[in-house]
Amino acid sequence: MKAHLLSFFIVSLLFWGGQAGAQSSSKVLYEQTKQETISISSFANPDLNALAQQLGRDNHHRSGKLVLPVEFEQQEKITRTGDQVAVNVSVRHVRVREQVLFREFDFSDALTPTVITAKVQLLGREDKVLQTFDISNKSISEDGSTVLVQTSVKDTSDFAGYKLKVVEKKLGFSASNDGAVRNRLNLVNRYYEADARLAQLSRDLQAVNPNDIDHLALHGDRLKLLERDLALLDDNRMERELGLRRHDPVQLQRRMQDLELRMRERRIALDQMWARLPEIFYNRGLEMAMNGNARAGREFFERSLQANPAFAPAHLQLARLDFKAGYLKEASKRTRDLLNRMQVDPETYRFGQELALDIQNEYVFNGEQLNNQGKYRQALEQFEEAQDFCRGISSLRCRPELWEKGVEFAKNGIYDDLLQDGRQALDQKNLNQAEKLAREAQQYARNNKTAIDSDAAATNLLRDVQQQVYAGYMADGRKALQTKQYAAALMAFEKGKSLVSDFGLATQPDAEKLLRQAARPVILEKIAQGQLQANANKLPQARSISAEVTNLQIRYGLVNDKELDGKFRALNQGIFSQECANAQASYDQHYQRSLQLSAERKFAQAAAELDQAIAAAKDNGGCAIPSATAEVELARIDAPAHYQELLQKANALIGQNNMPEAVKVYQEASRHYETAAVARFGLEHASLLAFAVTHENKTFVAEVARHAAANGDATGALELVKRLVTLKYTKYNLNQLQEQIGQLLATRDAQANPKGDYKQLANTYTGGNKDLKTLNKAYQKQFKKLT
Repeated sequence: MKAHLLSFFIVSLLFWGGQAGAQSSSKVLYEQTKQETISISSFANPDLNALAQQLGRDNHHRSGKLVLPVEFEQQEKITRTGDQVAVNVSVRHVRVREQVLFREFDFSDALTPTVITAKVQLLGREDKVLQTFDISNKSISEDGSTVLVQTSVKDTSDFAGYKLKVVEKKLGFSASNDGAVRNRLNLVNRYYEADARLAQLSRDLQAVNPNDIDHLALHGDRLKLLERDLALLDDNRMERELGLRRHDPVQLQRRMQDLELRMRERRIALDQMWARLPEIFYNRGLEMAMNGNARAGREFFERSLQANPAFAPAHLQLARLDFKAGYLKEASKRTRDLLNRMQVDPETYRFGQELALDIQNEYVFNGEQLNNQGKYRQALEQFEEAQDFCRGISSLRCRPELWEKGVEFAKNGIYDDLLQDGRQALDQKNLNQAEKLAREAQQYARNNKTAIDSDAAATNLLRDVQQQVYAGYMADGRKALQTKQYAAALMAFEKGKSLVSDFGLATQPDAEKLLRQAARPVILEKIAQGQLQANANKLPQARSISAEVTNLQIRYGLVNDKELDGKFRALNQGIFSQECANAQASYDQHYQRSLQLSAERKFAQAAAELDQAIAAAKDNGGCAIPSATAEVELARIDAPAHYQELLQKANALIGQNNMPEAVKVYQEASRHYETAAVARFGLEHASLLAFAVTHENKTFVAEVARHAAANGDATGALELVKRLVTLKYTKYNLNQLQEQIGQLLATRDAQANPKGDYKQLANTYTGGNKDLKTLNKAYQKQFKKLT
């Protein structure tokens, strides 16, 4: 047979060239489909044994042995297409024929073999084996199929009797089987755990009692936990992979639905009880309160509000309990909120109005009692509480007459108490406290004019207090005068005088005399201090002291005091003498500085120094300082000083970027230099062009270049353009400048010689300089335009 195959391939090679492009339709040479069954025993297959042990089976006992009858469909086919013989062998529908139950769930899918090993033989004439294909551990897909052989060989003979034979077939298991079994076991275990948990949840639900109103919140929390746990038990994956819709051994799905329905019903019952709870607690509280147990009633009313904070009847009952217990502020606040902010039924609203009137009357009654006891401030607080409470409820009809007289009585009582305490402090010589109380009484009377007729009593008390304070100041001043502490004495007398003026007090007969006695030494001391300041050339301080002395003499009537007048004149003379000395020194300093600057040919600065010297002399005219020498010197250097001032002004204008004005001022300096013969002072002058050529300010150089071109100085303008090239003037600005200069030169030349050769003239200016190319073009263009 092998020889035959060899000849078969040789013939194929000989006819390859002629047959390569030939095509023909496929022809089935062999085809067979058959059902196969293989039994796999856990006793013989260690992989199946390991899987069986996971399911609790033990090979040591006959009952533990696991035998799997596996059936599948085997397809074999040989086809010819021209000289190509195709061989196809596959299996499909691999499955375990019987159920493998574990805890009432079928594991046959997880135990279905996932690998196959076999040999496929190609048979020729007389069923001789032509070729064997070895298949080892070929994976079987999840749908139970796999291809064992799919290949083709070349055959140029016309043999059509090929057959296929599959031998040594073995089905096996892989890690995917182990994972599938473990996954199924996990799901089954979870299934029965859910069963146990579901039973526990059902028992726990029995403990949720909607009628246990004392622990209703606790029951609500319990039900919430049970609802959460039930939701966690609802596992879609477990339902899908275990197929619980078809097979649910313990009816888990139905029982979960039943329990969910029961929980929903229990939730509705709890919600209904919650809705009734405020009224239930309210009725219990009302019963307790009516039986005299106010404390228990309060507890139930508060529990009613915990269930519903907006339950108005409970608020009303709590306000009543507070009112009866004497807690007026608490009762008034709750009643005000009840009537202003809450949605209440008509009956509750009517009872609330009645309670509000009772609270108002209680405040008034308390205020009257406190007035009778002389506790006026506390009484006033009660009346004000009644007023604020009544006005704080828009629907309540207030009766101001209930508290107005009481308020007036209380305020007068407070005023009288302040006066009495002030008089007592005055009698005890506690003047600070007496003054404080008197001012407080005065202010209180002014703030409450509707209740208190006049503050005259407080004003009189304050005057009496200040009279004693005045006497104290005068006594302090006399003691200081005796010990020659004149400044302290003067201060004490001044304070006393101020009090007399402010409060219209009775003045001591010798008050003015004592004031002058204390002031005179103080003024003499001031004059001495001024003289020291003048001698130390601290003239601003000396002048200030002199002015102060003048004011003190006038204030205390000591203008005609001869000693004071003589010393004051001496002070002013010292100040004047020092001022003249300072002015003469300033004149001399500025004059000498001007001479030095003139010698250095800094005439503008020298002129400024001379101006200051002359000003020092004229500002102190009384000192008769001669200024002729400075004026003569100023006239002498006027010409060079003015020239340098013009140059400084031109530089300042350049710094301000005012170039046209700078050019004008520099030309003015040039003219002044010539007409005033400034050269005789040893100063040299550079022309505008020469000045610009050495200047570093590009904008100024450009302005001078435009000026030169406008005035016909082509050479100068071109020199400045070249200077700007050296200074790296921006290309854009340089081009603009060249265009302007070129146009200026062309305009001038066209007017003088319209028939001139503009190209030659342009080249004459630029000399072929590439840096002046823009100027050349602008010149030619302008010349042609004009001619």
